[in-house]
Amino acid sequence: MKFYDVVQGSGEWYRLRIGRPTASNFHRIVTPKGEPSKQALPYLYRLVAERLLNETLDDDLGFVKYVREGQEREPQAVALFNFTNEVQLEPGGFITTNDGRLGASPDRMLKGMREGVEVKCPAPQTQVKYLLDGPGDDYRAQVQGHLLVADQFQAVHFYTYHPQMPPYHKVTLPDRHYQAALRSALGAFCDALDVMYERAKALGAYAVTRRAVAPGELAYGESPVKIVNPEQGEDDASA
Repeated sequence: MKFYDVVQGSGEWYRLRIGRPTASNFHRIVTPKGEPSKQALPYLYRLVAERLLNETLDDDLGFVKYVREGQEREPQAVALFNFTNEVQLEPGGFITTNDGRLGASPDRMLKGMREGVEVKCPAPQTQVKYLLDGPGDDYRAQVQGHLLVADQFQAVHFYTYHPQMPPYHKVTLPDRHYQAALRSALGAFCDALDVMYERAKALGAYAVTRRAVAPGELAYGESPVKIVNPEQGEDDASA
């Protein structure tokens, strides 16, 4: 695995995610039962578009709001986790497989990068659900995906926090059977992604963002672009 020491939600973090399948979206490729997901093709088109435009499309899925809300409460959750478990968590940054085809963003890591921690700060009713029945299989692809991408991880902690309720804590170990299905599906998806990107790139010119930024910057600031034409090379004109 490769570790990038970036702040999650920053422009650097978004740039690393562009056009790359990430663990939080693995459920769009593989279902919790290890079967192909019907969301795979739309997700593939989205990643092709990100590569072509050098631009994140996370905002289309409400992802930015999720990141910001989680960041607001996450320090409280991490402090409680540290105190309860007598550990010191470190920022998760961004992780890729050695070949760079897949990515993951664990919220935190135990020192030494041996275990990841997924921190969720859900709505009250969702926290009650976790406390009474656990998360079920909702995050199976994501958690097992973290263990797959960050192959040094021996476990992933799923930790949910609400300031008015007890926390929920579950430790997940690698599921070799599920990971075999996940690995196979992700490999096929990445192969298809590369082929579709090359096909799309050859079809004509694209107005490519010169410097990929976080969605907030893209929405409210100027976004200079360059025209990329596969037959004529790059045009320095901006818009």
